[in-house]
Amino acid sequence: MGFGSYNTAIQNLNKALPAWAQGLNKTESPIWIVDQYTGFSSSDLRDGIHPNQSGDTKMANIWYPALMHALQVAKADKLAAASKKIEMSFTS
Repeated sequence: MGFGSYNTAIQNLNKALPAWAQGLNKTESPIWIVDQYTGFSSSDLRDGIHPNQSGDTKMANIWYPALMHALQVAKADKLAAASKKIEMSFTS
């Protein structure tokens, strides 16, 4: 993308994010990372910073599957926790 001298800094930050997230990630508070940089270009920006319709579509195509996965994992975790509570209530 055409962010001039910031482009290298953006790419370096993007490379550092997975390790940072992994270090803070917890089962009860997961951190999800998506790659919003790859496939995104300056033609996807309406004013050089904010996405235009093409950029919005690309962002949605990246975020939607990631959010659906995160919600599925959260639901499975909640169901598993509820199942354990039910099992525990019948034991002495």
